[in-house]
Amino acid sequence: MTRTLLIAIALLSSSAHADVWKRALEGSQDRSREVYDEAMREGDEAVILANSQSSSLKQIRQSVTTAIAAYRKAAAARPKVGEPYYRIATTLHSFYLENCATPQLQFLGVTSSPLRDCDNPTSLNTAVAKETIAAWNAFEAREPLDPRLGVGEGSSILFARAILHTKLGTKADWEAAVKDYLRYLDRIGDPQAEDAAIAWGNLAETYMMLGKMDDAIDAYREAVRHASDASTFYGYAVALDRDERSTSAHALIQKQGRESFEHFQKRVTDGTTFFVPAGEEEYYYALIEEAFGNVAKSINHWRRYIRSGAHPQFQPRAKQHLDALVSKQKSHPTPPPPEYDF
Repeated sequence: MTRTLLIAIALLSSSAHADVWKRALEGSQDRSREVYDEAMREGDEAVILANSQSSSLKQIRQSVTTAIAAYRKAAAARPKVGEPYYRIATTLHSFYLENCATPQLQFLGVTSSPLRDCDNPTSLNTAVAKETIAAWNAFEAREPLDPRLGVGEGSSILFARAILHTKLGTKADWEAAVKDYLRYLDRIGDPQAEDAAIAWGNLAETYMMLGKMDDAIDAYREAVRHASDASTFYGYAVALDRDERSTSAHALIQKQGRESFEHFQKRVTDGTTFFVPAGEEEYYYALIEEAFGNVAKSINHWRRYIRSGAHPQFQPRAKQHLDALVSKQKSHPTPPPPEYDF
């Protein structure tokens, strides 16, 4: 049999069975849609169960696991659809990562993420954080124009993903966070909104983590134009100090007042304000105490910062402060308390 005849037979066969293949393909599509719909319903029902106030932590964890497995089944049934990945990320973020509610947040009706370790609010489940970011990335790859990536009511994926990248603490993650913050800021309609000030402040802090001091200072200048939170001004002061402008840094700190510092410390303690890596907060405390003239307290914080090893590029600057304060303490020792004759 010649090749030409084989091709002709194949073409005839293809024509004769075209309707059969079409029906088979449509049947396959219908079946995948059925699997998708069923899996999405299963996932949603599991999330509802996990949200039930009567559920124990064990039941919540089991329900969340069931929901994630169901959403992954839906994603496998319709690989080009982004919604299952959005629900995977949203579920993980809500139950494991989103909040450790402070008394102030509780007053506003905000509850803690039930599967987060809020006894240690600065801790992070890195495996879940990476899984959440991967799901958001998969959603964005399939639905790049979805408005949930931008800015609107509720949380933005770009902002939440930037926070997680920051907390993971690698250079690659910080660079990814910068990209998300810049895109978030680009989508904010009102550049004077409080959300913009927070994003500029976070972007500035991230630039500082990367050692990009000029970019950090420029971003802080934008942040403080609209900021009401003292932590943004403290971040700006730290950036100025690391750029060897300690006089300006001290003046900015003193302008905030001692009460703002106490409020800032509480926010750090309860995890509302966080620092990466651990120990970075000691630089802030040391510089603030130094600005207020509390030499002994400042020395203790400088020593803690240096022992932490946080941000090696800024350790020499910390040692400059420490050496200067130790020398000052030796030349002007604290006088003993007065003696009283009762």
